[in-house]
Amino acid sequence: MVDLERFLDLVRRELRCDDARFEFGGQPPQSEDCVFAELPGGWRVVALFGAPLEDGGAPEAKLVALVETFAGIGGRVEARRPRMSAGPVARELDDALALLAEKANALQAVVIDEDSPVLWGSSEIPPGPEDVEVVMWIGELADSAAAAGLDMTELVQLDEATLRERVAKLEPRKLRERLLRKLPTIRELGEHRDAEAWTAHFATCRAIAAVRRAPERHEAIEDDLGWFARDFGGIYHVILVYGGRFSELGAAGVMLRALPAIEKLVLSLPPIDPPPKGARVLPFRRRG
Repeated sequence: MVDLERFLDLVRRELRCDDARFEFGGQPPQSEDCVFAELPGGWRVVALFGAPLEDGGAPEAKLVALVETFAGIGGRVEARRPRMSAGPVARELDDALALLAEKANALQAVVIDEDSPVLWGSSEIPPGPEDVEVVMWIGELADSAAAAGLDMTELVQLDEATLRERVAKLEPRKLRERLLRKLPTIRELGEHRDAEAWTAHFATCRAIAAVRRAPERHEAIEDDLGWFARDFGGIYHVILVYGGRFSELGAAGVMLRALPAIEKLVLSLPPIDPPPKGARVLPFRRRG
């Protein structure tokens, strides 16, 4: 599996460019001395040349082909996304969420807010690198897969050849292409997960996506997914996630008792500066 630095070295060699880097956010580069290719989660890889290009079409096409060839590179970049440091209060919050999930017989418990990408707390041990933006597109893909009768836990554990065979006749074609494109990234983000952890993860992604789509809704009880959410602090949501039907009364009772402590911990976390409006650059220098 190619690592990030070796991938950038490959870009420099293949495109014969002066430099290459990863960027996150902001507007795509407009300069005539560079080309770029999009990666999952808002990242892009940029190749920079020493002079304006007369025709950037050929190097851009070659860069896109490299990104498609090394499909897992997007997942490795996602794992490098800056995250909130796990200080004592954050660890205490995760522990409180783990206890809440255990007492409520839930798969997981998480805390998000209404619009930022920060996953404030999670009962998952160990936690993955995904933020809420990544979780949402995974949840939406998992929703589509479930509607088509597919098991994402099964699919994410298949190698590429077996996966292609498994979804070869899947309709609609758009879903088939999204699964083939996105599952390598999802797999790399969750290399630490076993089948049980993947099942909980996909249910959690679907629940978070549902709460973000309709924050005024507080529960869902279905055969393959259940979740129970309560608000606090004006913008925060604590969510209990289930793999199917659950006792709403039981979840409400456990949540009611746990919510004051969770609210206190969340509101005592240090503030996180909003991401800059411009791009964030993630350089990987050549080894000397």
